[in-house]
Amino acid sequence: MRIAIEVARLGSFTAASRELRLSAPSVSRIMGELEADLGVRLFNRTTRQLDLTDAGLEFVQKSSGILEELDNVRSVVRERHDTPRGQLRVSCVTAFGNECLAPALPEFLQRFPQLAISLELGNRFVDLIEEHYDVAIRVGPLRDSSMVAQRISSQKILFVASPAFCERFGMPKSFDEIRRYPSVTQISGEWGRIHQFRYLGEIVYFEIGQHFTMNSARAVKNACLTGYGYSLLADFMIAKDLAENRLVQLLPNYEPVDQPIYAFYPQRRHTPQKVRVFIDYLTEIFGS
Repeated sequence: MRIAIEVARLGSFTAASRELRLSAPSVSRIMGELEADLGVRLFNRTTRQLDLTDAGLEFVQKSSGILEELDNVRSVVRERHDTPRGQLRVSCVTAFGNECLAPALPEFLQRFPQLAISLELGNRFVDLIEEHYDVAIRVGPLRDSSMVAQRISSQKILFVASPAFCERFGMPKSFDEIRRYPSVTQISGEWGRIHQFRYLGEIVYFEIGQHFTMNSARAVKNACLTGYGYSLLADFMIAKDLAENRLVQLLPNYEPVDQPIYAFYPQRRHTPQKVRVFIDYLTEIFGS
């Protein structure tokens, strides 16, 4: 089956023999024996080209599915008795990657020392298959039906400012009032321009003023600490700053809407073990 698929793909017995590291006579002999066993011709051969017959096309198409299933069975059996190994390529949104994922990965690598991780932080949507990533961690819902989404955590976006800002401008009581003050905020593409809150039982929307914008949440927090303006930042970014009074929450009556954080990976009949153990670890660490 593998030889027939390669001959069909490459259009040549000789090319298939090189690809499979077999001798050309062996490939020709095996194809002859296969056609004799099936009682049909799979290839039309001329001195210049080699084409699949209708029977050959059907055989190659069905063989591809059978061989894929056999490979999956082999992988499942091997991995049940094997340690996850190899490289895991992960793409993660910047803020969550900096503050939460990066500090959690050393423990994962201690559990699975035969794995290596390559982590790229960025807010662009990557194509996992085209760019050869195993997992992508993003904020928000699934957009691609060819992906599997596993919710691992969530974030809430809070209004915050430094004590110096509050001394200078006071404590705003409403959206209308806070819009009059300078802001320093993260905007990345379309993300960060509008946020949802619950107020008096209804969903309300706040469009951020663009007085001072950056594409890095960490940079926004550092600028906010100077007292220049208020910010909208994820709760995991500022929990310690709130606890130690370096930042103050504003508009506490406006309840932020939870934003789910998902781990995405390609849909496959058989998910690689290194991906499975990584998703399980993320759920364990961040699920609570």
